[in-house]
Amino acid sequence: MSADATWPPPNCPPLEWPENLDGPRRYEWYAATIEAFALLWKGHVTEARVEPVAEDEIVRLEQRLATSLPESLRTYHRRLGALRLAETLCSVAPSKNPIQPLGDAFPAVGEVGVEPSVAREMIVFADPNGNGNLFCFQRGSGEIFFFDHDDGPPLTRFFADADAYLEALIIKCLAEVHEDDERGEQLLVSRLGQPLVRKWLY
Repeated sequence: MSADATWPPPNCPPLEWPENLDGPRRYEWYAATIEAFALLWKGHVTEARVEPVAEDEIVRLEQRLATSLPESLRTYHRRLGALRLAETLCSVAPSKNPIQPLGDAFPAVGEVGVEPSVAREMIVFADPNGNGNLFCFQRGSGEIFFFDHDDGPPLTRFFADADAYLEALIIKCLAEVHEDDERGEQLLVSRLGQPLVRKWLY
């Protein structure tokens, strides 16, 4: 990790929810945060890298999935594509950790109480901590669900859309950059409520 007397870097956004993310401001906020997060982890294997994904790669993924990515997730990968943030986003291209159906990402999904018909509707796009708990979007609706094989219901609706998830992920990144996990958690609780945040973070 990299930090010094000038930390956080001058262009780093404050640790707060922006009032307005319409138009280009959303991706300016994302990009500035990712830049600061990359500096924090500069030289580390998990250093964030902006790697925009070509449109044809996204189309090939959608053909493999037989569904479209939510537009906000599609735009994120096309414009930024950074995968190693405060948690890992899955890759558009085939890889060890691709965007894929829940049943492929977690073959024992039926053993934790998810019906096959439900599992087929869930597409994994983020791996929060590498322990098998995963964020998925629902085919068609684009709603975001948390798959938890450890505790409580295996599928919990968390966000209305991928934009809301990405905004929360950026807050997690900013909390690391500002070295203020307590404030970051307070901000997440203000949007999601304590039960969902505890399920996500703990």
